Amino acid sequence: PTVLCKIVGVYQIGYHNRVTGRRTMEQVAVMQNIFYGRKISKIFDLKGSLRGRFTRQGNVEKEKKSSKISKQYVRSKSDGTSDSDSFSSEEDDDDSTSVSSGGMDKDDKTSNNAEKGEKSDKSESIPTLLDGDFLEFTSGRPLPLTDRAKAVFHMSILNDTLFLSIINVLDYSILVGIDEEKMELVVGIIDFMRQYDILKQMERVGKSLPMVVGSEAPTIIQPPLYKARFTNAMERYFMTVPSKWTTI
Repeated sequence: PTVLCKIVGVYQIGYHNRVTGRRTMEQVAVMQNIFYGRKISKIFDLKGSLRGRFTRQGNVEKEKKSSKISKQYVRSKSDGTSDSDSFSSEEDDDDSTSVSSGGMDKDDKTSNNAEKGEKSDKSESIPTLLDGDFLEFTSGRPLPLTDRAKAVFHMSILNDTLFLSIINVLDYSILVGIDEEKMELVVGIIDFMRQYDILKQMERVGKSLPMVVGSEAPTIIQPPLYKARFTNAMERYFMTVPSKWTTI
């Protein structure tokens, strides 16, 4: 088995600025969209290293959500004999008012629907989280997988990392999407087109110089060491949950 994302094509795009006379060439790789047709709630880009691999997007989202809820909802005391509290949404009140308004013409309704569509499109964008965010999401515990899923995942990681190490490739990562609707993980190894050339060697040396004793190794290391760190991290990030059919 393999979890390498398929490469659809590699293109070279060039353009010429006639004003400055400058020519620019760029290489673009088009890869398989492993999340097509899926309802992904969280996306993680995992490399097996914690050095600079934390975005704090999860905390920011929680803070924004809690502040939004606190602003939206207003507590009002019931006038009856009941001591229970009722909650009314300011946003819902605004929407109900606009819908019940009889003076709205067709163009206004269309513009409002378009604005709502734009807001829903923006809310669907999911940030890509990193290793530190993954450990925060799982509270430092491995993510449970069924025994068969873990076996296929483990063999795929071993096969792919061995192949990439042989051809002297490093700096790849595994993209993990959580499909909560189907209770599945969608995974695929991406960014596996960078070989360990002289530029990567210089980058590794440059990142290693400011390190202090006891700090974590830099993200750029030799391919065999990168492979070992990557596979060890996947073993820490995911675990097997036995079922009644699991053989011991």
